[in-house]
Amino acid sequence: MVVDDQGQIVSSLCLISQTWAIDGLAFGVGRPELVATLPEYRRRGLVRRQMAVVHSLSAARGELVQVITGIPWYYRQFGYEMTVDLGGSRDFVWSRPGNSPPVTEEPYRFRPATADDIPHLAALYAIHCQASLVYRVRSQAEWLYELTLQDPAAVNGQRFGVVETPAGEIAGYVEYAIWSRSVNIREVAARPGHSLRALCLFLTRHFKPTPLPSGAPADHLTFRLGTAHPAYTALGRQLSKPDNAYAYFLRVPDLPAFLRHLAPVLERRLAGSVMAGHTGTLRLNFYQQQLTLRFDTGRLAEIGTFQPAYAHDGDACLPDLTFLHLLFGHRSLEQLRQLRVDCFAANAEAAVLLDVLFPTRPSYPVTLS
Repeated sequence: MVVDDQGQIVSSLCLISQTWAIDGLAFGVGRPELVATLPEYRRRGLVRRQMAVVHSLSAARGELVQVITGIPWYYRQFGYEMTVDLGGSRDFVWSRPGNSPPVTEEPYRFRPATADDIPHLAALYAIHCQASLVYRVRSQAEWLYELTLQDPAAVNGQRFGVVETPAGEIAGYVEYAIWSRSVNIREVAARPGHSLRALCLFLTRHFKPTPLPSGAPADHLTFRLGTAHPAYTALGRQLSKPDNAYAYFLRVPDLPAFLRHLAPVLERRLAGSVMAGHTGTLRLNFYQQQLTLRFDTGRLAEIGTFQPAYAHDGDACLPDLTFLHLLFGHRSLEQLRQLRVDCFAANAEAAVLLDVLFPTRPSYPVTLS
């Protein structure tokens, strides 16, 4: 925080450390948040100075990535790129024809989750995360915090529910928040052997009478599960058209270190691909810096650099921070090329290899707040 001569806090932010995973491999993440400056003290570089402090603190904690949510563009000036989807939803509107048929007997019942449910919740959360390339890893302490200490009525408050059969068998779970206009489901999963469709339809009926803070009756239930999730498939055309996602800002201060950490993931992808056992060097030119990935019979043997003979020398050129879109599965090389003509693969092998190493997959991590 920054204080003035009278001791008044004029600017502040915080760092929330957590663990994320990509394709099953965990890594440390630092989340700067609650960034605020009094209007009369803005445009003096106070946020920049504080960001430098929390970036150093995050690095000291061994965190390879920083993530933040915020207004458009702003955090790009601190080395961030918007590379993981934030939000994305579909609504279940009760008045839509076919969405509210009579049900004579409910197949499930609902109850609030407790700390005793954590082992079951953790297993169900793992099922939920299968739909996301990038997700947060919850520790036992975080489960306890989110279940028992966090205020569910807060801005980022969470509520967890357990869905049971009439006999008391746990069939699934849901994490949700009550917003001004609707109940928002942000996590949902069914245990193997139980229908996700039946479970989601039960939830649409269960949440329909939920009172909202606005006092107005809700006319829909929001499934806020990112751009893709099995629940969308389960409910199909009963859901409205997708609501577009925003994006998290991500920062990778030491790209070679992060890629070394991801070596097991890259090698596993390579082994299961059309380039299994590949040997060769991939030269990536970011225009202002360069990176090489040398593979030896399918193993990432070395990460280095090279001196380009000309501005666009290399097997692939990715300007600015566009490589982060590949790294986190946010966009394919072809999608990036459509946006940036100076983003391209110089040869066919590099194009295939980049698609193998960095496949495009949806992500919607629910951050620790």
